[in-house]
Amino acid sequence: MAMIENQLHRIMRKTGRKPSQCKCKLCQEQCHQPCLGTPQDIERLIDAGFADRLAATQWVAGMIMGCCPGPVTMVQARQEENGWCTFFKDGLCELHDKGLKPTEGRLSHHSIRADNWSPKKSISWHVAKEWIMPENKGAITRVWAKMIDRLLQP
Repeated sequence: MAMIENQLHRIMRKTGRKPSQCKCKLCQEQCHQPCLGTPQDIERLIDAGFADRLAATQWVAGMIMGCCPGPVTMVQARQEENGWCTFFKDGLCELHDKGLKPTEGRLSHHSIRADNWSPKKSISWHVAKEWIMPENKGAITRVWAKMIDRLLQP
């Protein structure tokens, strides 16, 4: 029987990255930009009551990198006015211990630098790509429906 590969394992295989729990200052600096989550990551955040800290967005970095022809529409964590991810509290991601940290944050590490970075192995690109993959249509539809429901609540 063939084992079905989940998003995390697919992204790990394509990027060569493994989950990291580094808490150094360089890794903390990455939290200025909210890490990207797959549709399934974002649905778990909504279901855990964090929908008010998420927002619709367009990922355009892929166009600059030459990975995709247009923006990728998705829902992601907000960046706060203080310049940090909405989930960055007291030097750490508050989602980490809850098992809800988005995939990009789970795989990112300070060892990723401009001199060893490749668009084909970009964690961001592989997470963003999950938002346009046909097999994720159900999760994507549920995410948007839940976000719309939240907006329509009095």
